[in-house]
Amino acid sequence: MKANNIKRIIIVLICSLGLYSSGNYLMEMSYIDTLFDGLNVMVFFTCFFPFLIVSISLVREFLRTIVRFAH
Repeated sequence: MKANNIKRIIIVLICSLGLYSSGNYLMEMSYIDTLFDGLNVMVFFTCFFPFLIVSISLVREFLRTIVRFAH
């Protein structure tokens, strides 16, 4: 496994933890009332986009590897 893929997997794991913890809090919250609520929303979206981009990149690389072995 390449070092670049290991870094990507670590990024996905860290972002998934951030998404899980802030997402659980967002599910319980009805509206943004305090500064902590606003920071939690910011953490959610800060983790969401890198998680999405890196996950798509990893899946694409995985599918390319499968196609190479198929031929």
